[in-house]
Amino acid sequence: MWVWLAIALSALLHITAAYHGPRWQFYIFKPFTMLLLISVAWQAGDGGFYHTAILLGLLLSVAGDVFLMWPKDRFITGLSAFALAHVAYSVAFWSQLGSQIVWWLPAMLAAVGVIVFLLLLPSLGKMVIPVAIYIAVIAQMAWAAGEFWLTTSTTMALLAFAGAAVFMFSDLCLAIDRFRGPFKSATTMVMTSYFLAQSLIVATLVAV
Repeated sequence: MWVWLAIALSALLHITAAYHGPRWQFYIFKPFTMLLLISVAWQAGDGGFYHTAILLGLLLSVAGDVFLMWPKDRFITGLSAFALAHVAYSVAFWSQLGSQIVWWLPAMLAAVGVIVFLLLLPSLGKMVIPVAIYIAVIAQMAWAAGEFWLTTSTTMALLAFAGAAVFMFSDLCLAIDRFRGPFKSATTMVMTSYFLAQSLIVATLVAV
């Protein structure tokens, strides 16, 4: 239990530093929070395929975090790292399917993805293709998690689907802030949901 409290405190220190400083606290506690989550995942898993894929996704997420916090803009590099993290999570979720998949879920997620893309499109400029690819990748990750839940009905699968959904919300807030115009509560909304999403995905290992 104490490690989850440490994760929450570390996340809070990062978020408050984004508004009030100091800058070293901002830069340290985002990756530190993720490293705490990785330590939980490392100890909770069994070394199997699912465990390994989740760990890979977490490590790629740390790389994405570092690139997005870089003083010089490394947005494309960070976006690529997170896209690969979502691929790793997707592979993990797809490996756990039970019965036959349903087809209304990908249709719904595709519709959401198109709406979000059209919302962002006027402000994307040269980022049209990278953002379109990223939306497709994260929607596919949510599809994998949703099918995992719908075909197995386990607590582990529910945590995965919840994590994927919250991750989509976090990235939507980030995209609106970056491409449609910054808003004051952006960091709180983005980072709170981001850490929650990663925690829910890690919790799937605890629920095994």
